[in-house]
Amino acid sequence: MRDATFCPADLTTFCRPDDLGLKTVGQQLRPDHAVLLCRVLDPDGWCHACGCLGVPRDGVLRRLAHVPLGRRATILHVRIRRYGCSGCGQVWRQDTGRLRRGRNSRRRR
Repeated sequence: MRDATFCPADLTTFCRPDDLGLKTVGQQLRPDHAVLLCRVLDPDGWCHACGCLGVPRDGVLRRLAHVPLGRRATILHVRIRRYGCSGCGQVWRQDTGRLRRGRNSRRRR
C-alpha cells in the first residue's frame, strides 16, 4: 500500500450507533463483552407543554443490546438527560424514538 490514508479512530463510525441517533463517548472491554457509553445526539431542551427552555436536571442510564462485534457481545449504555421546565415545572427525558424504531430494524452483520 503506497499511499494509504488513515482517519482517526472513531467508534461511532465503526459500530454504527449513529443510525440510532447516538454518539459513542467511551468504551470498556471485558472478557465476554464490550460496553459502549453513548449519548443521544438530538437535543430536546424545550418544554413540550409550554415551550419554555428546559434546564438539565440529571440523567438516566439505559442498557441496550447491540449488534455483536466479532464473537463478543456488545452492550450500549445510553445516557439520557432529564430536563425541568423553567416555566411550568414539567420534567421530561430526551426523545429516544430513534432507539425504539431501530430496535426491530437491526440485523446481524
